Amino acid sequence: MKIVDIKVEVIFLVFALVFGSVFAVINPPFMTPDEQWHFIKAYDISQGHIISKNSNISIPNSFNNIIKLPVWDKSIENYLRDKDYSIFNNPFNIDDTQELKFYPANSYMPLPYLGVAFVIKIGGGLFNCSPLFLLYFGRFVNLLIYIVLVYFGIKVVPIGKYMFLLLALMPMSLYLSSSVSADSLNLALSFFTICLFLNLAFKDDKIHKKDIFFLSICILSLALSKQLYVLLALLFFIIPKSGFKNLKTRLIYFISTILPSGLILILLSHSFNNSISNITNSATLSSSSLFSNLVDFFYSIYDSIIVFFDGYLAEFVGYFGCMNIPLPQKLILIYICVIILVSVLSFRNKTKLILKQKLVCLLIFLGGSILIFKVAFDWSAQEFGLIFGVHGRYFIPLAPLLFLCLGSEKITFFNEKLFKYLNLFILLFIFLILSTSTYYLSIL
Repeated sequence: MKIVDIKVEVIFLVFALVFGSVFAVINPPFMTPDEQWHFIKAYDISQGHIISKNSNISIPNSFNNIIKLPVWDKSIENYLRDKDYSIFNNPFNIDDTQELKFYPANSYMPLPYLGVAFVIKIGGGLFNCSPLFLLYFGRFVNLLIYIVLVYFGIKVVPIGKYMFLLLALMPMSLYLSSSVSADSLNLALSFFTICLFLNLAFKDDKIHKKDIFFLSICILSLALSKQLYVLLALLFFIIPKSGFKNLKTRLIYFISTILPSGLILILLSHSFNNSISNITNSATLSSSSLFSNLVDFFYSIYDSIIVFFDGYLAEFVGYFGCMNIPLPQKLILIYICVIILVSVLSFRNKTKLILKQKLVCLLIFLGGSILIFKVAFDWSAQEFGLIFGVHGRYFIPLAPLLFLCLGSEKITFFNEKLFKYLNLFILLFIFLILSTSTYYLSIL
């Protein structure tokens, strides 16, 4: 088989397995954003606490020894800098615990942690493995789930395969997916859900109940992962009317798609509000302030984008360590340009998005982005009219929707002979980018 004929999903599979495994191994413990809190959340779930009742938690001393709380003292970095990992070899020892007064992950949704929680339950509870082993094994479990979901997403999506490939193998995407962070599953679910909607949008026959069942499972999974991205359910409206028997069927199918996730969100929101009322009360006050002056809010978004744009872009493509080692800016810009180029060329066949479908994608992207800023506005401090706490990685799950809007069948300067070798170009480009990223990870 010629390299130019290799299927896109196979390219993803090979690169994700190889470089994802390398990232998981060479990335020092807890260097992925908030990884220590995600690890503790997974431990909490492994003890049967699907919904945390309060902000305190009893953790094994072996956990506390490797995290060395409070984290803002950065004492963990002293061990990493000296390359002394002996502290990580303490046994799990479930009977030797101490109370952790506060951990911010207690309000996180449970689904992204089930894989790592299973590892902790079996490896720690039955075999008394060290927290270090559990951490790295958990990383590989998350990576495997990411690879499986994205592989099948790229396999079934009828358009934009190369665009999804570049986003899924983007250094930041692979960095997050090879960690115990909740972002790993959220990224995979978001990509897979978008691919599934696109598959149904270009389906030749009518939409069936089994299609709606899979859609509702995807949306429900997003609701149990990160609620904000449930907004992807609105991609239902890129499915043409001709895909349904009649308007009544279309309405019933839409309600069936969103109803399970809606009910779960209401129930879990009530439970979480009861468990962390002291935090949500302050958020409610923030929300009241926000909606009393929408103009100021949107000005804050505008100012924040202007001031932090370079940072958002770096954190979107590749930003490693404790958010202190970005890829070179030129490399980041090149990667964005390649994604744009590939997106523009993504409609070189009869399968294409019409204007109405592009508009739906764009509105969902903009709506999701505004919600990201709103959440940060509610939970973070604001100074000088700027919104802090927004990171470029938050936009990765929504990014395909923006790039899908760029495709155009009118581009003719890129002839078919050159287009045939796009596979080879992207393969070499990704290899160079991920190899460079491996170097930057190795110097942590």
